[in-house]
Amino acid sequence: MADEERQTTAERVAVILAIGIASALNFVTLALVWAAYNRLGTSGQGLSENGTQLLTGWGGGIIGVLGAYVGYSFGRKRRNVTDDED
Repeated sequence: MADEERQTTAERVAVILAIGIASALNFVTLALVWAAYNRLGTSGQGLSENGTQLLTGWGGGIIGVLGAYVGYSFGRKRRNVTDDED
């Protein structure tokens, strides 16, 4: 596989991963909001502590995965530029 073809494949995988994770996060957020709304009517409480931890942990995970990919991509492009100059 050529280097350019490998890079475009990696970019496609990263985009598909980002879309999938973001969609799953939206569904989980919707479920937690629904649960918080139902709890609000019965016990006077809103979002549970576990729900808050789930949202913050998942959001941090998404940022970590996408940040790792972006850092890898920029490093790879930078290395190719410096290799051509040498």
